[in-house]
Amino acid sequence: MSVLSDFATLSHTPGPIRLAGAFIDEFDIVGDMPVDQVPLAIERDRPYFVARPGFYRKLLPLMIGDGGAVHTGGRYLFETRADADAFGRWLTDEFVLDGTHFVQRPWVRNLTGAAFDVIGAHDFKDVHNAQTVVRVERYALDPGHRGELVRNWDAMRDTANASGFASLWLLHADDRNEAAIVSVIDRVAGSADSSRSAPDPASLRALADRDSVGAPIAAHPWAHKTSDRTSWVYTLWFAPTHRPLHIWPNSPPFPGLDPDATEPAQPDAARAAAN
Repeated sequence: MSVLSDFATLSHTPGPIRLAGAFIDEFDIVGDMPVDQVPLAIERDRPYFVARPGFYRKLLPLMIGDGGAVHTGGRYLFETRADADAFGRWLTDEFVLDGTHFVQRPWVRNLTGAAFDVIGAHDFKDVHNAQTVVRVERYALDPGHRGELVRNWDAMRDTANASGFASLWLLHADDRNEAAIVSVIDRVAGSADSSRSAPDPASLRALADRDSVGAPIAAHPWAHKTSDRTSWVYTLWFAPTHRPLHIWPNSPPFPGLDPDATEPAQPDAARAAAN
């Protein structure tokens, strides 16, 4: 039975996100691909990704490291944990475009992915105009502490809301004894001029440098933080029933595509995946 009877018509409006599955993947972009070609390369994947069973939303992060190294990936929500697990297997084992598996593309390196159950997720602001920076904190847990995560969710959600966050997700994978917190904010006031002609480090730092809403979890000896990444939201993808199909919150200055463009003809493989 579907988790939500009206899943296909969810509008991404503020409020609880009543979904059960999530997926986080990470990879590095390597080689000499010009940055203005990255959106086109990524956009070719979108019809296939959004056609996966249970797909609801993807935030595609962009982090530029020392020397111009580019790190990206995805922060996904799915209808069920089984959908998230299936997506992970498909991405690493099955997804082929132009005769090349995703993991064998010359510009993709160090791909990792993990599925999660959703303990709680909430949009505090309209996703269409408030998802600018995303932070992912991951924790290794000692076994048997899911209950503590559940009990902390309401306080974490209220803290995020009071802090002006756009979204917060609390995720858990009992099979790996792992938790993750996905927090999203809008551009901070006065951080960039109205033309958005330059990257916005102030908004990036505003989320990366603040105290984590996961502090109640991190204070326990059974939780050990393993990673903490803050990135610009390069693009958001939505299920094919949603309009707009995609949004580029930081374009400009980062290159993007027209979010109001007509949906291209859906590839046969993507249509098959949706059925």
